[in-house]
Amino acid sequence: MRREGQNILAKTAFLIIVAACIVSVTWTGGADASPGETDRITEPLSGTAWNLVEFRADNGSIVAPLQGTEPLIVFGESGTLTGSAGCNLYSASYRINGSAIAVEPVVATAAYPMNEQELVQQEKRYRELLVAAASYRVESDRLTITGPSGREVLAFVRAEQPESVPLLATEWHLARYTNGSGSTVASPVPGTDITLVFDGDGTLSGSAGCNAYLAPYRVNETGLGVEQVLATKTSCTEPAGIMEQEKAYLDLLRSAAGYRIVGDTLVVIDGTGRAILFYEAR
Repeated sequence: MRREGQNILAKTAFLIIVAACIVSVTWTGGADASPGETDRITEPLSGTAWNLVEFRADNGSIVAPLQGTEPLIVFGESGTLTGSAGCNLYSASYRINGSAIAVEPVVATAAYPMNEQELVQQEKRYRELLVAAASYRVESDRLTITGPSGREVLAFVRAEQPESVPLLATEWHLARYTNGSGSTVASPVPGTDITLVFDGDGTLSGSAGCNAYLAPYRVNETGLGVEQVLATKTSCTEPAGIMEQEKAYLDLLRSAAGYRIVGDTLVVIDGTGRAILFYEAR
């Protein structure tokens, strides 16, 4: 169960995102580089991917992640990092100034196998340390992140990014979406299948769970704009909550401003850089 969940979410190391699963729209600042650190030559993290090999536990000791649940992080080219925290997908905005790094609050999904308290605690600790990042250094194939006190808190080894499936002509199935306030991430109502297909003629279409929909779209590198969304007018009564979910989904789709694809996962983000829709290719 651990290995299966980690393999699926590692492909998203998107990401995206963003994503997550929700990111605050106000920059929280982060630590300034200490004297002399801004002169250090550091490798840009943009476009790189890393697997966690060590982290600082609550008691201050350095430990390895649980086997088969090693977190993965991918640094995007537009100030967004994404990845798997071991089981769950996460994303956040980040900024680098010299060797100083600051990470905004993390958006993350929230789904765990049964009886996995150790994994829950590990993911919580990992996200805490990531947001507390103050500086970083890259030495060969090792990335080390330090906290505000100067102590090393996270250590990674370089990883290869998975090959991504194309945006167009792929049938995307919704796996997660944010709620109206952007504070939580939910799975689709059981028994519903929300789909999305981008056609080469500039039209997207799919099923919103009950009704079919379509809309013109504009795409430019990682930017995405969705024009007026048109949908059929059927009213479904089962399963419970399907129509409320459909409205929430279409509203989120209308607010799309960008996207990321890693592996077989697509993450749609809004104008604030927040991950709002998570899809998987099938």
